[in-house]
Amino acid sequence: MEKLTPSIQDYLKALLELSKNAEPVHSTYVADAVGVSRASVSRAMVLLKDEGYITKEKYGTISLTALGRQTAGSVKKRNELIRIFLTDVLGVGDKMAKIDACRMEHTISAETASKLEKYLSEVCTEQG
Repeated sequence: MEKLTPSIQDYLKALLELSKNAEPVHSTYVADAVGVSRASVSRAMVLLKDEGYITKEKYGTISLTALGRQTAGSVKKRNELIRIFLTDVLGVGDKMAKIDACRMEHTISAETASKLEKYLSEVCTEQG
């Protein structure tokens, strides 16, 4: 898949969060986390499986592959960088920063994310 849609990125990020406790992840958990129907999750999981991001047996649990984990981690990292920038540098409230970061994480380029990470690490070092 050349470019992951924002909704597919959200599914990957949700799967990463749900799997961090090493407990089995079921479609119903993903539906609740993303706020969609189980049918929507089912369609997305077929696509993610076909593209090699997850493994899933029919009616079974869902697991991220190495590619899925790496991609989800990248999405999550962009979200965290943006949220930290919005709250700590710009003074945006936590609730709005979370909403905006979720929107912005899908469009920010790798170059901008890298520069943002560098900027934040320098600011934290200076304030440290």
